[in-house]
Amino acid sequence: MKNKIKKLNRKIPRKEAGRKVTINELALMIGKGFAGVDAKFAQVNERFTQMDERFDRMDERFDRMDERFDRMEMKLDSLERRIFAIEDILTVHGKDIRETKEDVKEIKTELRTLKKVDNGNSDKIFGLEQRVKVLEVKTR
Repeated sequence: MKNKIKKLNRKIPRKEAGRKVTINELALMIGKGFAGVDAKFAQVNERFTQMDERFDRMDERFDRMDERFDRMEMKLDSLERRIFAIEDILTVHGKDIRETKEDVKEIKTELRTLKKVDNGNSDKIFGLEQRVKVLEVKTR
């Protein structure tokens, strides 16, 4: 702080012995001081302009990012709905498979009973047994 005061003191012209500063000289000194301040303000103003431009670019990027996140969120919602639908289908399908397995077991039991009664002479019973074996493989 003291260094700044010393520098300011050096810039102020010293009054020579017996000489007075005229109003014109004082006006020139003040004008030079304001010219320096104007230059500094111009630099600061230029920096603010650059910052405004950078913030505008950042705002544009954030807007694009918001749009992308919105699209991603819509896609995720769509995928979630599809997953729920698939889960519902699989739940129903699982029940169907379990019911089909039970039906196949009952049919096998009945075919065995019929085969015993028929003494294994029926081609139709043999064909049905083959079809039941295929169903067993498909329901595993």
